[in-house]
Amino acid sequence: MALKEKLLENKRLNEENQYKVAQQHSQATYELGYSDTLDQDVDYSILYQPFVKTYADIQLKLQNNTSDNPAADRKYVESIFNSVDVIKNALENILSNVEIWTPAVQKAGMMGGVDLLGTPQSRYRAMNVLSDDLKGIIQIHAVDNDINKLAYEIYDDLGFVEIIYLNKLNKLSKSQDMFISIPDVLKQNQNFKMTSSEIFEQKEFGGETPILTGGVTEGYRKKDKNGELEIKTEDMGNGESQDFYIIDKESIGNSLQFNTEMDKISLGVLESYEGFDQVIAFNNNILAEVTDHYLKPAKALKEKEEKRFQEDYKKWYLEKEIGDKFPLDESPTPQQEEQELEAVTSSPEINQEAAATLTQ
Repeated sequence: MALKEKLLENKRLNEENQYKVAQQHSQATYELGYSDTLDQDVDYSILYQPFVKTYADIQLKLQNNTSDNPAADRKYVESIFNSVDVIKNALENILSNVEIWTPAVQKAGMMGGVDLLGTPQSRYRAMNVLSDDLKGIIQIHAVDNDINKLAYEIYDDLGFVEIIYLNKLNKLSKSQDMFISIPDVLKQNQNFKMTSSEIFEQKEFGGETPILTGGVTEGYRKKDKNGELEIKTEDMGNGESQDFYIIDKESIGNSLQFNTEMDKISLGVLESYEGFDQVIAFNNNILAEVTDHYLKPAKALKEKEEKRFQEDYKKWYLEKEIGDKFPLDESPTPQQEEQELEAVTSSPEINQEAAATLTQ
């Protein structure tokens, strides 16, 4: 199976799991008579039960000076104490991820949303259990009976989902989330247009801040071979038509301003994260709509791949963030406005109405 097909299949499985969440929420109103909760609380007593006797035995040996290796025993006792902090930090990190999970799911596949293509289905299922969106069971174990290898085992209605080592989770949470999200550069994109008034047309409508019209300035409107503005007339129905000018995307793409600012934005995406998961998520969910070029998740990008990302960002921006045409400005010239005013004021009906108003 090709990479694109694998990613689309992963997206399908994640969407299927999300459908279960929607189904469960839809049934909630009709299940008020049931006493079951979505998931079961983690039983930490089971985790510490085998360590209680060991802890007591070691403490007794240390007090009676009968320990064969006091240094190792003290370190082991310390590990048992430290495990409480490990669990506490893990719970805090899970909670912080759960808090942003639902908003990310609501924008799935878009900027700021969860990456349905790249987030492994096991992690997607796990997050829905951890966030209480799906019924599940969470168990905690000391792998190999080692208190330094604490791990959550997560189960849903299909069975085992995934195992999460708490130490790894706490380390990851210092710089990344538990799931892959798509970087949001909407603000940077908009700021580029606002600060590029030589390209993008702006008008003042009574406020202090100019507003983007959606069109471009005259220098970036397409001309025909005679140097005349290229106009496209379209039927708008009801016997009406509208003239449009064509936006010259090639000229925009060749401008220094465009290339400089686009490089800044795309480089910002590349440099904002320790790894490349978010960059790949942006490529696969956003840029690939235009380029049809996909990157394999969980891999570092080479220099040439980073450069291609920046060039593909420009292609995407020209295609998706800038229109192909814009309605031709039909605002009257000062001469036309004067003629219209003269026609109105010379109207007998208008003059009669004005005279009647003055005599009141």
